[in-house]
Amino acid sequence: MGFADVPDTVRSRRVVFRRFGGPEVLEVESRPVPVPAPGQVRVRVAAAGVNPVDWKLFSGRPMHDAYERHLPSGNGYDFAGTVDALGSGITGWEVGDRVFGGLRYEAQADHLVIDPAGLVEVPAGLSLTVAGALNVVGRTAWASVSSQDVGPGTTVLVSGASGGVGVLTAGLCRLRGARVIGTASPGRHDVLRARGIEPVAYGSGLVDRLRTVAPGGIDVVLDTVGHGTVESALELGVPSGRINTVADYAARDAHGVRGVGGADAGVDELGLVAGLLAAGDLELPIDAEYDLVDVRAAYARSMDGHAAGKIVLRTDRG
Repeated sequence: MGFADVPDTVRSRRVVFRRFGGPEVLEVESRPVPVPAPGQVRVRVAAAGVNPVDWKLFSGRPMHDAYERHLPSGNGYDFAGTVDALGSGITGWEVGDRVFGGLRYEAQADHLVIDPAGLVEVPAGLSLTVAGALNVVGRTAWASVSSQDVGPGTTVLVSGASGGVGVLTAGLCRLRGARVIGTASPGRHDVLRARGIEPVAYGSGLVDRLRTVAPGGIDVVLDTVGHGTVESALELGVPSGRINTVADYAARDAHGVRGVGGADAGVDELGLVAGLLAAGDLELPIDAEYDLVDVRAAYARSMDGHAAGKIVLRTDRG
C-alpha cells in the first residue's frame, strides 16, 4: 500500500518497510486496530520521534550494535500518546492517561500495544510532541552525563551541543553546575549562548580553538556526534576515562574511552528528564513536525544532517 491509499480512521495506520534502502522504502499501511492481550496496554499514539538509528536500520547497513531486522518491519522507537484500552490484569493505568516511552519497530503508528512497564507518565506541562521525541535522546543524555563526575568546577565539552542528544546533555551538565563548552556550526552559536553554553565551531582547528576558550584545560568530554571529537580530546590531554562517546564506536574501541549510552538508563531516568523539561529546567527543541503520511520527507530531513533539534511525526492530524 502506498501513500495514496491511506485508509480512513476506522483502521489503524503504521509505517512499514518491506525492503532496505532510503526513505523511499517507507510506506504507510492499514491494519486492524491491535487488541491488548492480558497484561498489555494499548496507546493511541499522538507523536512519534524520528531518530538516526531508525534510518540506519531501514537502510540495511551494518551497525556496530546488533539489532534484529526482519522484513517486513514496522518503524520507529519513540512515542507519546494516550492510553485507550487495557488488557486484563492491568493496574496503575487508566484509559485517558498521557504516556510516553519506546517500542522498537512499533512506534510510528496510530496505535501500539505495550507492556506497561515500558510506559512513563507525561508530566503536566510537557507536550505530547516533546514527549514523543524524548525516549532515545533523554535516556542517552542522562546516561552519558551520569558516566562522569560532573559538578561545580568541572569544565565539560559537549560535541554537537545543538542536536537532540547534545542539547539535553549540555543542559544536564549545566544543572549540575558545570561550565559547558559546546561544538556546533556557527549559525547555531547564538542559540547555545542563550542556553548558557560557550560555543565553539567544529572542524579543522578545533583543538586550537578549545585551547583558547579553555586555557586551564577540559575535564570531561561528552561526545554525541563523533567526527574526531575523541581524538581532539586526547590531544588536549583529557584522560580516556573522562571521555564518553555515544557516537564514535571505533574511537571507543581504539582508545579505551567510555561508551555509556541509552541502554544504561531506564524508565525511571526518563521520567526524571521529563520532569525537568516540564519544569522548564531543560529544553528539547523541535526542529519540525510532519504528518505520519509524510514520513519519507521527515527522514530525508533527518538524513541531511541539518535539523536543529528533534523531528517528530504527528499521527493525530494527518
